[in-house]
Amino acid sequence: MNQHPLFTIVTVSFNCVSLIEQTMDSVIRQSFKDWEYIVIDGGSTDGTANLIRSNASSLSFWCSEPDGGIYEGMNKGIARAHGKWILFLNAGDTLADERTLEQVAPYAQENAADVLYGDILISRNGKPFLKVAEEPRNKHRMYFCHQAAFTRTSLLRAQPFDTRFRFSADLYSFKSLYLSGHIFRHVPVTVAHYDTNGVSNTRRVEGLRDNMRVIRCLDKGIDRIKFLCKLSFVIGWAKLRGKA
Repeated sequence: MNQHPLFTIVTVSFNCVSLIEQTMDSVIRQSFKDWEYIVIDGGSTDGTANLIRSNASSLSFWCSEPDGGIYEGMNKGIARAHGKWILFLNAGDTLADERTLEQVAPYAQENAADVLYGDILISRNGKPFLKVAEEPRNKHRMYFCHQAAFTRTSLLRAQPFDTRFRFSADLYSFKSLYLSGHIFRHVPVTVAHYDTNGVSNTRRVEGLRDNMRVIRCLDKGIDRIKFLCKLSFVIGWAKLRGKA
């Protein structure tokens, strides 16, 4: 296995025995082979660790031990990564098809960007639906799914995910990179099939509150006030919708 691959793929898991295999298979089956794969499990007790172990020959590193949650697991992956670019593919998510990394590789081999982000597929009524990523701006929410974003590993090694934010550390990280002038580039590739049952969707109100904490840390002046007012409205609407 290449000691300095182009891509590092990191999957963080916990008690997801019914999901982890499809995620690992989607990486292992890639036509482009200049990658390493890291799986960080949070000490699962449902058989997840056994499934990971059965694929150990395809992994550059894996572990199964208690940790502080998703972003701490992602930071463990960063610390072990050797690739130039890193992608986080959560358990339950899959790369869109066998040629995904092959399609992204030409853009990753250039030196014109710090973050490469593509599009995702989500399921609606049992059918795949293409969601095209938005252009990064100073928004109150993620510009794109982190499952479709390749970031220079050196940037995340210098500034790992801030685990103060249980649901929005990825927003904090990408907003920080955007505000500090790093270059984002959209690549016309459908990168991942996104699992909409993840924690950011199932605990929506908590996630929005965490977004507000990010905004308080990073935004200033009138823009911050506008964002906080808008988020307060969205949270109220989400609560009402939950009671409907």
